[in-house]
Amino acid sequence: MRYLADTSFLIDLVNNDPGAITIAREIDLLEERPGLSAISAEEYLRGVYYLYCENESSLREKLMSAENDLSAFEIIPITYDIALKAAEIDAELLRKGEPLSLPDIIIASTALVKNLILLTRNLKHFRRINELRIRVY
Repeated sequence: MRYLADTSFLIDLVNNDPGAITIAREIDLLEERPGLSAISAEEYLRGVYYLYCENESSLREKLMSAENDLSAFEIIPITYDIALKAAEIDAELLRKGEPLSLPDIIIASTALVKNLILLTRNLKHFRRINELRIRVY
């Protein structure tokens, strides 16, 4: 595995964004599964709940579809090493007066700890993390 998908990449892939599709095809040729932070899986599933919680049958259907979407990725749990890196990044950004959301910090920390390239279109948030390797689409 050499890539970690950001939540935006997953959503764009599901919505057939041409840039995300191009990268997904490249990864398929490498016969790899990209990684996905557990926090990105939660963000994606939370979106399903927000959109469909009023209709139980639609919610069940959409959750099954989301599970299928997520199966294309290797879900990476939040480990102690990832939490430690996240704490370091969070403190550093706060000292600089450049706070970042905890989910984004955990996603970036996952990429750093696992030595992966982050796939995202959200350069504005992630470029503040110096060591992070990013592929924008």
